[in-house]
Amino acid sequence: MSNLKKIMITPYFGKFPEWMDKYEKPVGYDWLLDTDLDKFRIRVKEKLGIDYPGTEGSGKVWDYRGCLGLLYEEEIKGYDFWGHTDFDCVYGDVNKWVTDEFLSQLDVHSNHIDYVNGCWSLYRNTPRVNNLFKEFFEWREKLTDPEANGWIEKEFTETLEKSGLRYKYTFWQGNPYTTTPILEKIDGKLYQDFEEIMMFHFRRSKKWPL
Repeated sequence: MSNLKKIMITPYFGKFPEWMDKYEKPVGYDWLLDTDLDKFRIRVKEKLGIDYPGTEGSGKVWDYRGCLGLLYEEEIKGYDFWGHTDFDCVYGDVNKWVTDEFLSQLDVHSNHIDYVNGCWSLYRNTPRVNNLFKEFFEWREKLTDPEANGWIEKEFTETLEKSGLRYKYTFWQGNPYTTTPILEKIDGKLYQDFEEIMMFHFRRSKKWPL
């Protein structure tokens, strides 16, 4: 059992996916689901001093993932790590892979080959990490751009890599590029093609894979 307290933060504005009744959050993680767009706009204005340009059903909120530790700083007090994930994910025995020992050596963990991604990233809950996005000089432009620009995977990732913070990329999610995944979940463990994986991101099929 983990001694570290971890919480996933998900601002989500729009219709839930059709498989939502099957979705299960990762074991050992608390969850903060925010579905109030009007209050989110107020939160962004108060915390960041900018206007949130996103609309219901748009993907703009994805560009705010690196800011969530600051936006929800009161709600996550007492947690060691906060993170974000997606609803088009299935989780296996997450704590077998992301152990306390593993996280104790890191400030940021992202489960992708070489960048901070949306489907699984964890951040140490410290002022430096929570304000990291501000170290990119055009962060306001990125956040007020009406269109989702994916800067977390690009400029934010580059900022992290130059920051001196401890980070690690992994790829414990099987093959997320297939449109016909074959998965099994047995006793809390997840398998793809008979190989155990930490999670699966069914971004291609957008159909519940179990």
